[in-house]
Amino acid sequence: MQKQKINLLGFGKLFGPTYKRHLERQNELLEKKRPCGWFFGYHPSELNYVFDIVNIFPEQYSAYCASRGDSPRMIDDYYSMGYGPFLCDYFKCSVAAIDKPELATKPLMPRPDFTVDHHSICFGHRDMAEIHARMYGVKRYSLAFPYIRKEDIGSFDDITKITEWMDKDLLEYTIQVLRDFVTFLEEVTGEDFDDDKFKSVMKVSEETSRYFIEIFKLFMSKPTPGSQIDLANYPFIGFFVHGSKYGLDYVKNCYELIKERVNKKEGVVPEEKFRLMTHGIMPWHTLSLYNYLEESGATFPLNPYAHCSAVLHDSTKPFESLARRVSTFCNVEHELMLDALIKKAKDADLDGAILFENTGCRIVSGVMRPIKKALYEELGIPSLIVEAPQCDLRAMPPERMKTQFDAFIESLR
Repeated sequence: MQKQKINLLGFGKLFGPTYKRHLERQNELLEKKRPCGWFFGYHPSELNYVFDIVNIFPEQYSAYCASRGDSPRMIDDYYSMGYGPFLCDYFKCSVAAIDKPELATKPLMPRPDFTVDHHSICFGHRDMAEIHARMYGVKRYSLAFPYIRKEDIGSFDDITKITEWMDKDLLEYTIQVLRDFVTFLEEVTGEDFDDDKFKSVMKVSEETSRYFIEIFKLFMSKPTPGSQIDLANYPFIGFFVHGSKYGLDYVKNCYELIKERVNKKEGVVPEEKFRLMTHGIMPWHTLSLYNYLEESGATFPLNPYAHCSAVLHDSTKPFESLARRVSTFCNVEHELMLDALIKKAKDADLDGAILFENTGCRIVSGVMRPIKKALYEELGIPSLIVEAPQCDLRAMPPERMKTQFDAFIESLR
């Protein structure tokens, strides 16, 4: 099989300066003795920028450890603590970083003053936040967001999270959960909520969300304009730093790059042979697996995992916007999730799908077979399910995955 040359969009080159700005903010706030919180994906991150809180993310840090090759030794330390192999790789790396910081990737996560959890993207975040809090002897706060049923919203869009409707009581309840959290942050910081600053942050968030969503839409163009390597940093922006000016600058610059390529009708490879969907947590230890497939002419216009980090905000309705973030494929009934996914798969004109199953992530892995079944029955699209823990490549060595990839691509010819 002749390999094609991959033409990256260059999003990765833009991310380095963006992350540097994030670390500069972190260090400035630490020097000012601002409170430090540990948060998980899909947290209402805008509030961290309203209250000038140091925002730390064990998931993002663990992915960073995997990308640097340090996660295996950290996971081995986790096992030495008596935990089992069936838990999340993010949890494994984060507790090892606390237990044996000398083994962990630098820079380390700063010590938290509190941890925050919710279950709108992972039920395991409850236990993870509690254990982190226990290890440090700090307080933990739980955001009790509701689980979404079809009768609550009718339907929703996979990228924008715009719902057909939203039950009034559910919306009011979710907004109250957010307002209660604001009260907690007032107690932590000893400061009153600054409504004007909130409005300003939400304007940044809304603009960020509009660029974010357009980029995902442009990714579905023909030919596929970018690589999954280009999208690898998007969960960081969407999950963790939405509302930051540096996040906005990043997606704005990325939008200009992808818009130019789409206008020129240029693809990530010279000859696009197969259009695939990829779903599941990215294998951070070996992101080059995407390039391996792209070199064969298989491109990825659709990635619902990355879409999960997107949401369309309306700064004129700030709390309602934050409340609508609860509509995500991990927090809705399977019927809702599958309906939204099938619509996007049809729009993307797919030839197949590669679904990353993860033994440590039940919330994602549990939907892979329903997705595979729906794609085939509704659209005739075949899927390959591959076991791929996100931080420990020893569970499924890349060479074994490549063998499965080769067989699947051959079946599409």
